[in-house]
Amino acid sequence: MDYEWIMLWMTRLLVGGGGLGAVALAVLYTFQERLIYIPKIPGIASDYEYSPHDFHLDYEDVDLTAKDGTKLHAWYLHPMGWSRATRRQRPTILFFQENAGNMTFRLPFLKLLARYLDCSIFAPSYRGYGRSQGQPCEAGIKLDAQAALDHLLERKDVNTDLIVVLGKSLGGAVALHLASSNPSSFKAIVVENTFLSIEDVAPKMLPFLGPVLGRGKMGNFLIRNKWRSYDAIRKLQHIPMLMLSAGQDEIVPSAHMEALYKEAGGAKNSKVTWVDFPDAHHNDTYEIASVRYWPAILAFFQQHVPLHGADAAGEETATQ
Repeated sequence: MDYEWIMLWMTRLLVGGGGLGAVALAVLYTFQERLIYIPKIPGIASDYEYSPHDFHLDYEDVDLTAKDGTKLHAWYLHPMGWSRATRRQRPTILFFQENAGNMTFRLPFLKLLARYLDCSIFAPSYRGYGRSQGQPCEAGIKLDAQAALDHLLERKDVNTDLIVVLGKSLGGAVALHLASSNPSSFKAIVVENTFLSIEDVAPKMLPFLGPVLGRGKMGNFLIRNKWRSYDAIRKLQHIPMLMLSAGQDEIVPSAHMEALYKEAGGAKNSKVTWVDFPDAHHNDTYEIASVRYWPAILAFFQQHVPLHGADAAGEETATQ
């Protein structure tokens, strides 16, 4: 990167009447983690207000340590009363949440996920979110995701042949990047309402910087947290993938999901299943479109995530 040229360009912005734009770019570069990640919702308590038990889920508090030493918190969730043998028989979903707030806000969705799919769920909190330490950034969250997967692969009550990664919004980007680094670890992938990259989202977040931000534009060097999902998804065309898109998404335009679908091979790739919900929004798809949403997920699982009954039976015998 030619930093002398960058400084010249910034100076020209200032001198040429673009002072406000230059200041905004400087703020974007310096404070972008605070602009992108929202671990705490203003006016709402930062600690957990609810327990999984409040949603009829058994759970285990799990402590993780990312490769850089950051201490993380996660929940291992499953329907109440499940034995170890039952947990090994059913799929385990590695769930990566949307951006704003802690994992308790996802419990209504996770309750329904466990109910409709009859599965267990591993739900780690990104660094800085919930009870996890540290400050969120792309490099750090990728380490968090890897720590979560490594933990799952070591658990004796998880069938490692039946792990599915599911990510919503920011979590979709996390899921795609983790799967692209560990393609043999997942039976299937589910992504919902996620984005092509932060570079592609930036013009919507900061419209007045649209002339200099966006894929291929000269201001992109300022974006350190790139989350280039379009690169990750190209490496995953051989893994069954369900793509869920809200037609009225007010945060990430549905065109991002449509573009990701094309990057995954589109209609030519039989491994990819596309389902859109024309009347749904970014955060309410599973509620607004519930009549089609849950059957679509269930049908995908029935096709691509078979049960291993023999494994469960052997485990039951071993534990008697």
